[in-house]
Amino acid sequence: ENFDYSFSENGLVAYKRGELMGEKMNIQKFLGEESIKKIINWTLKYISDLDIPIKRGTFIEFRTGMLNISPIGRNCSREERNEFEKYDKVHKIREKMVENMSQKFLDLDLTYSIGGQISFDLFP
Repeated sequence: ENFDYSFSENGLVAYKRGELMGEKMNIQKFLGEESIKKIINWTLKYISDLDIPIKRGTFIEFRTGMLNISPIGRNCSREERNEFEKYDKVHKIREKMVENMSQKFLDLDLTYSIGGQISFDLFP
């Protein structure tokens, strides 16, 4: 009631005066299953070919409005997370992955956002 419009899930869900505008959208509906599969398959292959000190699992987290991708894996410990952050600052693992991915999926017009210590987000 404080705002006329509200946008959540990276703009995929919109409200006007508290009422849902249109249908509730998610990244799967927005991109389509074929594009999602291509992104996931490419990502898993890319990560499998990375030679980094450790890998821990949950490399892709499927969220409503985005995919969160972590080369080390979201299951890493706090200490491993801190070590990867230092390693990534030197070797630019996430930056290089985003560069490669943005070229591969240029036709999908995606946005990539590197943040935190171990991952980046991909969203429409």
